[in-house]
Amino acid sequence: MSTGHFNGGYVDLTQVGPETLAEYERRAGCSISVLLEEIRRTRARIPDSSSCLDPSSLTCNQPSLEAKGLLKKYEETKAYKMLVFLAEFRDGQDERFSMRHAYTKANVARSTMIGWRHDHPLFDAMVNSISDEMVDTMRAEVYRRAVVGIDEPVFYQGNDTGHRMKKYSDSLLQFTLMGYDSRFRAKDVNMNVSGSLDTNVNIEGLRDQLARRLSAKSKTQEQADS
Repeated sequence: MSTGHFNGGYVDLTQVGPETLAEYERRAGCSISVLLEEIRRTRARIPDSSSCLDPSSLTCNQPSLEAKGLLKKYEETKAYKMLVFLAEFRDGQDERFSMRHAYTKANVARSTMIGWRHDHPLFDAMVNSISDEMVDTMRAEVYRRAVVGIDEPVFYQGNDTGHRMKKYSDSLLQFTLMGYDSRFRAKDVNMNVSGSLDTNVNIEGLRDQLARRLSAKSKTQEQADS
């Protein structure tokens, strides 16, 4: 279990402020108290030493002891940086779902974040959950571009006519449906060297089938979660 100093030193939670903490908690989808409890619980992994019963020592391995002094600073700082990482990874605005952005904002090295995931199962599960959110978001975007279509402006002689027309991504449609149905991975549904779809492929039929399959998958997932 890794211990030691952090980039930028320790964080005083009283100086961070309750409003800032609450905003990070909202964006992260968890509370700092949950992270602190996880950090305290995993003290038990630290080997016994002459200071393992000292609640102010970084080598304390007793979860039942209330942290004091240096240990309190260390654990609160670690929990805060975990919280910032989760918030930025889950809701980093233009950098959403970017781990590099998240650990940079938390002011920790990538190796530190990897160590946290190894040492703290709950933190690792939270990161995995956000990664699942990322996949769900990407699926929704693929569906929008391939099935619903996106509105693009219509230009005439270089001028915007004010009209819009639907544009669909047939390549996204094909590859997505290939992922859901092995029958569409057969040799008669392939991309040409140019990257365009074979003319024998019924695009509208693929689009309708993808819509039905994604809808069925969504209902199945909802039932499993309920």
